[in-house]
Amino acid sequence: MKPLISIIFLISLVLTLSSCEHNVSMETTVHEDGSLDKIIVLETEDTTKNFLGIGTTSGWILNTKEVENTDKNKKWTVTYRKNFASSKDANLKLAASNDTLFRVSSRFDKKFRWFYTHLYYADTYHCINRMVLPPDNYVTQEDYAFIDRLPSEGTIISKADSLYLTELHKKIFDVYGIRAIYEAYYNLDVKLIKEGGLENRWIDTLQKHKENVFTYLVKKQDVKDDYMFSLMDSLGIPLPYTEIRKRYDELYKKEDAMLNFINHASEGKYTHKINMPWNVIRTNADSISNNQLFWNPPSLKFLLKDYTMYAEVRKINLWSIVVSAMVIVFTAYLFLRKRLI
Repeated sequence: MKPLISIIFLISLVLTLSSCEHNVSMETTVHEDGSLDKIIVLETEDTTKNFLGIGTTSGWILNTKEVENTDKNKKWTVTYRKNFASSKDANLKLAASNDTLFRVSSRFDKKFRWFYTHLYYADTYHCINRMVLPPDNYVTQEDYAFIDRLPSEGTIISKADSLYLTELHKKIFDVYGIRAIYEAYYNLDVKLIKEGGLENRWIDTLQKHKENVFTYLVKKQDVKDDYMFSLMDSLGIPLPYTEIRKRYDELYKKEDAMLNFINHASEGKYTHKINMPWNVIRTNADSISNNQLFWNPPSLKFLLKDYTMYAEVRKINLWSIVVSAMVIVFTAYLFLRKRLI
């Protein structure tokens, strides 16, 4: 078990510096009938698991290629391929609710507009922040607007925007992030008190010391790893500590897994590509090449809220033009015939 205070500061530091970046590439080919071909490429040091929860057991075709092999590191490029009959089928595999997996949902709409048939397709990266504490008391609407207008990864931004981005990172990771992590571990104590069937006054006792404990943890960096567990005993909360220690470790491990996911997902460099069947008329893509659309979103785009990448295309319905022309000609014929009679 990692020391609590080390987790708070280590995750904050790692998320800010992104020192262990990894590449994630997702590509979707959209067909007229709504079926989808998806390719996901991950650069990884462990080919046995990934943060999307996909693999050969769920029907993905796997191809692994070693890209680095040194004394210290071994890295592979792992490619997963799968065809889905519909966006609904894709969502069952990639968008199922889970606090420790990356979630991507797809949407496909097809509409007939007489002269044109329109297709709308979108992939949404779901918010990777799974902390219970909402960020809205820390991140303003102006901050969200700034995130929305951030350009693609690697694009040079103005000095003013760069300074704003630095301060925003501090606000998210050094203020909100630390508080959210503390709230998560504080809630473990509350959960144990409730599971122990104790009166609410013991939760009130814990609540009275909540802010002082937070201040203490932020200032101290040599706190034992079971501090939040032993805190309840030091406050005289009557729990069978020997018996519930295993339960606490179980809850702690689950919380730790979620924090590790947020950390790992935030470090990624993402490339997204959508191949559409017809001419593009509307999109929020970073770049377009014919019917191919590309995005390189910084992870901040979907750290605190969902981020949708969409494209709308259309094709002309030749038969509707022929029918319309025939109707016009026939109408003109009737009109002229009536005048001549």
